[in-house]
Amino acid sequence: MTLIEIVIAMAMLAFMAVSVVVVMRNSADAQEDIRERTELSQMGRNAMEVMRREFAMAFVSKQTTEEWVTFFKATDRDPIDEVHFVTRAHEKRYSDTKESDLAEISYTSESDRHGGHFATLLHREDATIDDQWDRGGTVLPLAHNVRKLNLRYFDQRKEEWVDEWDTESGEQVNRMPRAVEIVLELEDKKGNTASYITRGLIMPHGL
Repeated sequence: MTLIEIVIAMAMLAFMAVSVVVVMRNSADAQEDIRERTELSQMGRNAMEVMRREFAMAFVSKQTTEEWVTFFKATDRDPIDEVHFVTRAHEKRYSDTKESDLAEISYTSESDRHGGHFATLLHREDATIDDQWDRGGTVLPLAHNVRKLNLRYFDQRKEEWVDEWDTESGEQVNRMPRAVEIVLELEDKKGNTASYITRGLIMPHGL
């Protein structure tokens, strides 16, 4: 082989090596992107299922005391709404604990704990029903990278959707919405997005 042939062969080998590295890197990036999209989508679906189930079992009782108070207090905020309510959807995790199926639930938000551009949706659950409707219990993140959470409530008496609800004042005293609409939008640092919308009935409870 001449020197020129050796140089050409080495150049071809170098080109093939670079091509293989580029293909492998692109494949790894594509797999990482698919993984991140899947995680974002799964997180959104899980959050929607939790909210749908807990809203469906929400209730307010007229049989209250100074220490045992039920409520449904929803505030319209931009871009993430806030709501506090009592539900029958509490799951007892330990057989020897003195808990019922009742719990206080709150959905609030804070700056994203992962350093994202959007917010973290927080879920508060407290198995003790009292007049401290925004305190106590366990607070855990329900979803990260939340761009928007819009909640609307169906007023059966007026036959219209409203943005806020308060069972402790005005025309809504001791009266629950008939249904809830949930709109959730997520977006991560890379611009991957996931959007969800659902409407669900709130089951009537005679207490």
